[in-house]
Amino acid sequence: MSLRRLQATFGVEFQRTFRRPLFIVLAIMLLLSAFGLSSGKMSISSGDSSVGGTKAWITSEFAQTQMMTFIVLLYYAFFIAIGAGMTLLRDRETKVDVLLHSTPLTAGEYVWGRFFAITAGFIVLMVWQMVVTALFNHVIPNASALEIRGPFRVMSYLVPVLTIGLPFLIFFAGLSMFLGEKTRSPVLVCLLPVATLLIFGFFLWTWAPSWLDPRVNKLFQLLDPAGYRWLNETHLKVDRGVQFYNTQPVPYDALFWLNRAWMIVVGLSAVLLAQRSVARSLRGELAPKAHARPGARSADAGTWEEAPASAPLRALEMKSGVSTFLGGTIAVVRSELKELLHQAGLYIFVPIILFQALANALLAVGAFDTPVLLTPGTTAVAISNQITTLICLMLLFYTVESLERERTTGFSQVLYATPLHTAALLGGKALANSVVAAVVLLASLAASAIALLVQHTVPFSFGPYILVWGLLLIPTFLAWTAFVTAVYAAVGSRYAAYSVALAVLVYTGFRALTGQLSWAGNWALWRALRWSDLGFFETDRLALVLNRVMVLGLAVFFTMLAVRLFGRRGADAVRTMHRLAPRRLAFSAIKLAPYAMVPLIVWSILIFQVSQGMEGAAAKKAKKDYWAKNRARGREVEAGSRPALAGERGHVHAREQPGGSARSDPADRRVGLGPFDLDHERPPRDAGGQPAPVRLHSTLAAGEGG
Repeated sequence: MSLRRLQATFGVEFQRTFRRPLFIVLAIMLLLSAFGLSSGKMSISSGDSSVGGTKAWITSEFAQTQMMTFIVLLYYAFFIAIGAGMTLLRDRETKVDVLLHSTPLTAGEYVWGRFFAITAGFIVLMVWQMVVTALFNHVIPNASALEIRGPFRVMSYLVPVLTIGLPFLIFFAGLSMFLGEKTRSPVLVCLLPVATLLIFGFFLWTWAPSWLDPRVNKLFQLLDPAGYRWLNETHLKVDRGVQFYNTQPVPYDALFWLNRAWMIVVGLSAVLLAQRSVARSLRGELAPKAHARPGARSADAGTWEEAPASAPLRALEMKSGVSTFLGGTIAVVRSELKELLHQAGLYIFVPIILFQALANALLAVGAFDTPVLLTPGTTAVAISNQITTLICLMLLFYTVESLERERTTGFSQVLYATPLHTAALLGGKALANSVVAAVVLLASLAASAIALLVQHTVPFSFGPYILVWGLLLIPTFLAWTAFVTAVYAAVGSRYAAYSVALAVLVYTGFRALTGQLSWAGNWALWRALRWSDLGFFETDRLALVLNRVMVLGLAVFFTMLAVRLFGRRGADAVRTMHRLAPRRLAFSAIKLAPYAMVPLIVWSILIFQVSQGMEGAAAKKAKKDYWAKNRARGREVEAGSRPALAGERGHVHAREQPGGSARSDPADRRVGLGPFDLDHERPPRDAGGQPAPVRLHSTLAAGEGG
């Protein structure tokens, strides 16, 4: 291995890393997350990690470690998988690998140079995360966060990156690179973080009943790549006091270091396997299986005379003409479904989804670790958040890759030149990709039916699932697919589309977790559904209907926007300038305005209803005015009752037991509390200066406080 060639490969990839939209968007997300954590608008809670009434510092090593365990799985996993898993695929799609391997560059120099460059790029992002987090926590003033800020310690920010972030980066980058090279499927690469989130984030992080065998619990801690379960089960569940969490470093044990060790070993081993796969495929070190079979003959072994005779063209049954919109849509759907059925993602995820949904239903526990009574409605609502998140992520990856396929295979020059309508092309792809959502819903339905059958208490019924998953969630999937298509049509790049869509998804989740998402903005219905078998969403029915109408209107608007923006011809500077002319832009906006009227009007109605609701701005102002008047009345009563004698107004008065001597003390205190005044007299003392026994009684003046 030549160090010079390795350095050259590393330098080219490392410089290109920071010009990609993925890294730019992730850097912005880390900046906003650091601001949210420091200002109190974003809190990462884990249920059992509270440490008492005293506020814990967000600057402590424990707090930063806990935050890092969340961020590596929720943020870094998706961007690492796309960055590392597609670096070799991108060279293969652009035919650059042929040029690279016509040089003296070896497979090891090529693969390890790319791996080191991707890893170094994400290390820079982790350093950026440390800097902005420390900046917002210690430099930027924030009066509301004074109680949760501690002194600055470099190790509080550096240690979590070294112990949590770096091993996860090596593990996930190596595994993603091997998966991308071995399968050569971008969809499987993108689904790797989805599977990790599904198994660990939605199950192993939250499921820890008291009856669980400690050995099984330790096994789960050993398998968790983010390290959150180990941190929670070892240090956060048992309260050690806020002083310990604020001042002490995280004590790592042998189980944690074993977890980090196997992750690093697996990550580096995956890079070695990727190197071996590249050497096999590009250097021809191993013949394909078709050529290795006995009797098989290479393509160039035959002579020209042995070539088969050409068949007449009429045997191909080709047709010419302009296809109708419906015919073109059906043709695209058929083609996409054939491609979809040959992808391994669905066959891998169906059993995973089935197992995860079934485990969540059967192993769910309530108060005192008692089993939860399952009904069709409660199970449909309970897993709706997970289903929405999972399907939105899968639709994102399948939709983008479906739109990108023609360009990467070189078929776009032929397809885009045909008279096929753009709406038929995009609509057919969207309809075919909806099979992904249907498969996930069917797997979840099967898991719920099995769980109800096992519990054998409440009979199974399709009604709640049709209502919740059909009428309520399907508009979300339609709008999300249309939005992703519109974003891809606008930016024309796979990585830019991923960046924008993931940013929108993360921002929506951020507002949902912080309680800032109202009916006017909760397009995904995250944490918004409340089921009761006595009535179907009676309290929120109007808001729910308006929200779904708004989302359906957005689906139509984004569909028309995607058709308008989708480019079938190569962009050039003159054409771009003409499209961006003010007159052209105004004309396009006028044509799209009717499609935006429905979601805009419904959104305005929801904004008004939310502002006038029980938690809206009007209700908050009325509550604030009420307490202001109450405090003012209390001050008036206090000021008017100071010279009054005991008994004029309701009060609590302390008197001595018989046999003692009552006396007056100038240090007596009176506190006004609304309609009542509490007279706190210092209790009488005996001859030794000790408080004498007292008897408490209350009197209420006639006509007061009734």
